[in-house]
Amino acid sequence: MKRILAGNWKMNLGVAEALALFTSVAEGLRGAGGVSCLVFPPATALHALAGARGPGDPKLGAQNCSTEPKGAFTGEIAAEQAREAGAEYILVGHSERRRLFCESDALVRQKLKAAWRAELTPVLCVGETLAERERRETRDVLARQIQRALEGASPRAPLRVAYEPVWAIGTGVVAAPAEVGEAHAWISEELTAAGRGDEPPTPILYGGSVDPKNAASLAAIPAVDGFLVGGASLRAESFLAIAEALRGDPPAH
Repeated sequence: MKRILAGNWKMNLGVAEALALFTSVAEGLRGAGGVSCLVFPPATALHALAGARGPGDPKLGAQNCSTEPKGAFTGEIAAEQAREAGAEYILVGHSERRRLFCESDALVRQKLKAAWRAELTPVLCVGETLAERERRETRDVLARQIQRALEGASPRAPLRVAYEPVWAIGTGVVAAPAEVGEAHAWISEELTAAGRGDEPPTPILYGGSVDPKNAASLAAIPAVDGFLVGGASLRAESFLAIAEALRGDPPAH
């Protein structure tokens, strides 16, 4: 299984800037094996990038979607619309959506259903806050988020999971390798309990201030199947350096 490098561009870049970045990343990865790359551009750039995408270039995803396929929901984007614009993946449950837009576990579950309805592969984001970690609730939080998100879901539905400790996102603080390995092991246990323990296993990515300086040490953690990168994905040079850290055979689980 190739390791996964995902870039979340968030609410950054106009269409021309997104095209330039996408082209640079695609050219930098061309001919390089060992890594499967995907990027989540702003919705305004998704269709343009899909039109420019060539064979073997990074795949595309949407950052968010409505739970509904259509209707009077001003400002929302249906998963089906995202797919039509060129998305193959979609982020669900990102900590910023949970924290800033008050998305509950129940809403995350509905968005997962919407993604599968539209034949998109969701990247389910889970993680604890600093207060929850200090209270030693990390395992309970991860269990709750995964169990509620996957309630009633088919174990065969496509899925990727990203562990993003909320206290490490955009702060420059990175979880220690032991903390990352422990959290990924707990997530793997929950996925197995949800019927996802068969081969191939559900990939579990790490996201939380990943950059070229720490990528190699994080990539050396056996339970890390790839990265979900934020700020460092906005520059081709830094994103490609992280890809280099992920190259090679995935470590044995």
